[in-house]
Amino acid sequence: MTAALPMNRFNRFWGLIAIYVKERIQFRFAFFMTIFTTLLYAVMYYMVWKAVYNNSTSFPMDWDELITYVMIGQAVNMARLSPAERRPLLTMGYRIRNGDLALDLLRPISLQGQRFVESFSYFLSEFMWVNIPVLLLMIFGLRVSLPPTTAAALAFPLSLLIGFLIGFALNLVILTMAFWTRNIFGAQIAKRAIVDIFAGTLIPFKLFPHWLQVIVEHLPFKGMAYIPLSIWTGDIAGKEIPLALGEQLIWAALLYGVAMLIWRHAMKIIVIQGG
Repeated sequence: MTAALPMNRFNRFWGLIAIYVKERIQFRFAFFMTIFTTLLYAVMYYMVWKAVYNNSTSFPMDWDELITYVMIGQAVNMARLSPAERRPLLTMGYRIRNGDLALDLLRPISLQGQRFVESFSYFLSEFMWVNIPVLLLMIFGLRVSLPPTTAAALAFPLSLLIGFLIGFALNLVILTMAFWTRNIFGAQIAKRAIVDIFAGTLIPFKLFPHWLQVIVEHLPFKGMAYIPLSIWTGDIAGKEIPLALGEQLIWAALLYGVAMLIWRHAMKIIVIQGG
């Protein structure tokens, strides 16, 4: 009986994930437009960094490493513009404003579980139908470098997955804060601005001033993009890979713990709006 309960819960979650994935892939034109937009941004960043590199007297990265880092960062794009990153907050924001949050709290799956299923479904569908095709186009079209070792190639998707967990846990912290602010759109914009800089997707950490490098090395945001990208480029290699993956897991667990702590206090002051 007890063994059946975890299995039933797993089947319930997996069933919801399958539903969300099928719902997502129904809109195939959206996937084509996402691929097109991602490539458009990639070409733009390629030209910008090409101009910066050609007009620099000294540069802390060679061209192959720089363009591989930037292009792979645009291909996966999990830290900044992925629907898996922004959809749970948008959904939660609307449901708080119209009062549907009350229905979410009555469901047999926790509110956190509902948002995780939604977010992971978007992560999974986008990884299969957007990220992988764009990665292949960049590898064969722009000739970006492949991971230097088999270990790096295997660790990269795992690091991406853990990076998604960090992003979700961070969103969960902001989501639970909405019980006090009643609105999370401002917090979402602020978070996006912070993540744009400190996740390492837009600008490699090697280009930061030394004092700023020291700071970002001790923040959770680097686990969302910098660590996966550094594994791909070979900056994190050998015995450093499991240590980096472990660091990502620790940040994901810590952020989730903070979110749950805030959640316990939020349930004492919850107010439902709308209806």
